[in-house]
Amino acid sequence: MGRETGTPRRAVRLCGGVLAVGVLVTGCWGGAGEGEGDGAREPSGAARSSASAEPSPSGEPSASADPSQRFLDFVPDPERRPENRAEALKLARKVIARPEDWGAGYERNPGYKGSPQRSAELGKDCVWAQRPLSDGDFVSIGRRGELPARGDAGPLRVTAVVTVHRTEESARWEMARTLEEPLRCPDQRLNGTERVTGLRSGGDLDPDTSGATDYLQESGQVHSELPGSPHPYIWDVFRMGSVTLAVAVNGSDGHTAAEVFAVGAKTVGHMSARVVTELGVRK
Repeated sequence: MGRETGTPRRAVRLCGGVLAVGVLVTGCWGGAGEGEGDGAREPSGAARSSASAEPSPSGEPSASADPSQRFLDFVPDPERRPENRAEALKLARKVIARPEDWGAGYERNPGYKGSPQRSAELGKDCVWAQRPLSDGDFVSIGRRGELPARGDAGPLRVTAVVTVHRTEESARWEMARTLEEPLRCPDQRLNGTERVTGLRSGGDLDPDTSGATDYLQESGQVHSELPGSPHPYIWDVFRMGSVTLAVAVNGSDGHTAAEVFAVGAKTVGHMSARVVTELGVRK
């Protein structure tokens, strides 16, 4: 993840819904004030329901529900936070999603792992590229996989990224940058064969800097070599203390937008539960 622009905090109001573990809602923004992995925004560069869903104007499913209390009630234990790169890498490897977390039938893809010392950054030209980790990060690891094409259904491609920051403030900066990226670049080039268009943001950045969690989602359309392109695309990012969790999912023919969002929700749910186990205050 490693993005370097933005403001450290912004108090925001979400219009149209809330995004949380196991809950997706698309809406509008208003407000004021304030192993190894590659972290590539690949499908990367984190969907995130006890409520009914219906299409939004952009064709994405909408819903409303209370956020997951397990996520929002996360209380980090300062004594358990990683203090060096070795500890951070050990934590990230415990937390990162595996193919079985994405769902039945998912497999590793050829670019499953990469370097934990590099992350993806959105350039001024709105193109994602790999860069060395920023000074505020210990490690950033990613895992890539897909549900292979079957019959009339194309592949679902997933990327999960865990970044362990040196401080909570660094993690907050990442969330602020993530919030601003689709405003700066609603159309983005992911790699040589994929680009996303019409990106919109939803979620919540807690204006209370004592809060331990934040969550955001970007959604749009991914254009690729797959038949029927473009397809639904989501990019979910969660902060839990000094750790950020991200999941990107690329849709394809034969899969509904709801399926794309559900894969992201399931993946983030597994990773956030592990963060609670590894870094939360023991009760």
